[in-house]
Amino acid sequence: MNSHLKKLNDINEYMTDIFLDLIYPDNISCIICNKPINKNNTYSMCKDCFNELHFILDGCIKCGKPIINCSLEEYDIDECSYCSGKEFHFDKAISCIEYNDFSKKIVFGFKYSNKTYMSRYIASIMKEKLILDGINFDYILFVPLHKSRLKKRGFNQAYKIAKYLSKEFNIPVLDCIVRKGNTKRLYKLRKKERKNELRDAFVLNKNKIYLKDKNIILVDDIFTTGATVNEISRILKLEGANLITVSTFLTGANTFSC
Repeated sequence: MNSHLKKLNDINEYMTDIFLDLIYPDNISCIICNKPINKNNTYSMCKDCFNELHFILDGCIKCGKPIINCSLEEYDIDECSYCSGKEFHFDKAISCIEYNDFSKKIVFGFKYSNKTYMSRYIASIMKEKLILDGINFDYILFVPLHKSRLKKRGFNQAYKIAKYLSKEFNIPVLDCIVRKGNTKRLYKLRKKERKNELRDAFVLNKNKIYLKDKNIILVDDIFTTGATVNEISRILKLEGANLITVSTFLTGANTFSC
């Protein structure tokens, strides 16, 4: 029964995507401010909005956060203060754009204003970052929503992005992570509280048999504390996954000595 409902949901999402492609064609108006744009504009954005985005070129080699050094002393990127003292189970995290009041409009519009057509532009930017960083992978996975939150929102933003990445790379999306508990918002919790909140929050379904010795990208929209993707990476590693790269659209800056 669940399999039948999932198929119906997939068909519905497919038809919705086709409809959105028709009513929101590329390069007619800016996806952020809605100003008319030239058909050659990058990512369907006007130049003013594009220039407001802070693309991450040299982030931490582990957590991917952009490092802002306010000190006069040189700073070794291998010694990221955010990563210090943390145990990460993923091999690398990469993000595309620095999280700020402007860039969050893209994700918030996508998630909370039902602008699901934005997922293809987000995926396009993430694709280029993955290529630029030379990331090779066998499967695309995504951070799941709890069923109650999924019902309320109507879609999983990470899955939407993962589907477009799958089309771009011709690599399958593997739906194997199940969120058992409807966890609290983690960014307000302390480190120990986040760990306790996420304990046993995720399990893997029968598709986990495909993970052994495979390289994986784990997709989400924002890398905040990294606690959720880290816990998922832990259980993926236990199932024999090889390299895990966390791929997100936004992350906050790591400010050093400011």
